Amino acid sequence: MKKHSAVIAALVAAGLSCMAPAQGRAETFQIGFVPKVIGIPYFSAMQQGFLKGGRAFDARIVYQGPTTSSVAAQAQIVQSLINRKLDAVAVAANSPTALEAQAVHARERGVIFASTDSQVDGDAVDLRVMQATDEALAHTLVDQLATQIPDGGQIAFVSGGPTATNLNMWISLMKSYLAAKFPKFQLVSVQYAGEDISKATEITSQILSAYPGLKGIIGVNTTATPGAAQAVLQAGLAGKIAITGIDDPNTIRPYVLNGTVKSAVLWNPVDLGYLTVWGLTQLLQHKPLQVQNPVPGLGTITYDPKTKTLLLGQPMVFTKENISLDF
Repeated sequence: MKKHSAVIAALVAAGLSCMAPAQGRAETFQIGFVPKVIGIPYFSAMQQGFLKGGRAFDARIVYQGPTTSSVAAQAQIVQSLINRKLDAVAVAANSPTALEAQAVHARERGVIFASTDSQVDGDAVDLRVMQATDEALAHTLVDQLATQIPDGGQIAFVSGGPTATNLNMWISLMKSYLAAKFPKFQLVSVQYAGEDISKATEITSQILSAYPGLKGIIGVNTTATPGAAQAVLQAGLAGKIAITGIDDPNTIRPYVLNGTVKSAVLWNPVDLGYLTVWGLTQLLQHKPLQVQNPVPGLGTITYDPKTKTLLLGQPMVFTKENISLDF
């Protein structure tokens, strides 16, 4: 299949197509997806979304990822998929800058390059797919914690990989939002546990020992939140320390039902994977993305041509009332 990545990049930026949509293709598009790490429920759900999108939009999905949130290991896998000359490669980046060279190389080889969930910097990225705006996610997390401890106090963040694009952006925005709107809160610790629940439990236990007056914790990714909840539960502090964070309902459900966690924030990761496949197949068929796009099964999806970003929608808040939702 002849590649036209330079043409596609131009039409995405300009919102115009100089080629007709592909008709009667005899072969299926091959799309690679490289998560931050394999083996955790969140990225398994994204994988299911990619597979769903592959069935819907005539694409074969190649799913490969590192076993730890290693920037170097992820870069090697992305490069290997580019070398295989797949039609497109999408990555949930462990670093915003470490994959810029791979994006350039992909363009040189005619491979469409996208970042999804956690973004890659640089003009060579053909498409970005975001779960929600960074501001909406950061503000929702802080608001959820503030509803539990309206009088403020000492709080901590437990995050994942220290270089993760999306996590660091949310941390920065949460700090700004806290300073502007919640002066009674004191952020005393920001710690990183990688994509490892056990490590998050260990780190949270250390925070609890160091700050006996701690009032609340925000888990910044889907492994930090259950890890923090487990540490609080083990310490006998369930109900005494407020916890919220990013997590999927399947993982955090036991802690919500036993009262350790009052709420969790996420989006539908299956939909995020599905949307990424839709966007890539649009580009591969030389179809211009519009500001408002009707996507089968998702409704109307917004596209920002300046940043080349598709936006899934608003964050979802999970409580006891809707924690039974199963991705």
